[in-house]
Amino acid sequence: MTREECIDSVKRIEQAKYNAQIKMYNLVRTQRIPPQMINAIIKVEKLKADDEFFNATGIEEEDVEPSIKRLNLEEDEELKAIIAEWEAKSKAFLDEKKDETAKFIKLAAEEKERAEAEAKERAAQKAVEGGDAKKEVELPTQKDE
Repeated sequence: MTREECIDSVKRIEQAKYNAQIKMYNLVRTQRIPPQMINAIIKVEKLKADDEFFNATGIEEEDVEPSIKRLNLEEDEELKAIIAEWEAKSKAFLDEKKDETAKFIKLAAEEKERAEAEAKERAAQKAVEGGDAKKEVELPTQKDE
């Protein structure tokens, strides 16, 4: 592989990892997948990504890292910048989802408190109504005696 092929490959791989992260987050969040299925889905997605990478570049993903080392590109500024860019995008996505999740948790807790308060209110109302009904039933019996 050439330097340009390595740079292009790293861009594609980093973008594929980012896209996979988003896809898995959305899949888990919306599908309610059992935990044991997540690893199987990750493996299938990895195979699909590797196939797409090969079809686009003609290069096996496993050949990229050895080529980077062979060409001494580990410290290449352009390569580092690409990796840093995608790491920043990934971190921003995770931070956004963390904030979103915190909002959902807060809303769920508020809804739970509201539902519990309503249930207590209904129970109190039923107790009052049940108590009044007993008094009405008891009063005529007491007058009869």
